[in-house]
Amino acid sequence: MSIEMMAIAGLAGLVLIIFLMVNLKDSDTAKKLNRYERIIDDINRQNHKIKRELEIQSNQKKQLQTEIEERVNMLVKEKVQESVMPLLTSMREIEGVMQVFQDEQSERLDRIEERSSKDISFLPSQVAASNEKLIIAQYATGKSEAAIAKDLRIGIGEVDLVLKLANLK
Repeated sequence: MSIEMMAIAGLAGLVLIIFLMVNLKDSDTAKKLNRYERIIDDINRQNHKIKRELEIQSNQKKQLQTEIEERVNMLVKEKVQESVMPLLTSMREIEGVMQVFQDEQSERLDRIEERSSKDISFLPSQVAASNEKLIIAQYATGKSEAAIAKDLRIGIGEVDLVLKLANLK
């Protein structure tokens, strides 16, 4: 064998050894990459699960908030109704009592007006005529206008008017 053959065989052996080492390194690298891929897949699955759980919890939180708000609103409405409704009822009762009182007072005023209109329509003609005669009679006796007004319980202006109409003044 010649040296050339040995060198070629040595070189072939060296290439074979390098090829085997590269192949071993490549298989180690492939194994590591496969492990990394599985780890990344597991992390992605866990991430997906966590996102779903967060969404579920977020929805549950929103539902709880809505339920709590509805409960609070209902409780507030109930408390308001408990405190306001008796007041409204009392106010309506008071309005009813006031309406009855107002109706009674209106009826009283109507009756008083009827009586007074009858009395007034009856009195002035007779009282006025008798007052005129009394004024003239007392003035003729020498009483002053003020004294006549005081005696008859009428105004001085009325005494003065009657005297002027009778041409006594």
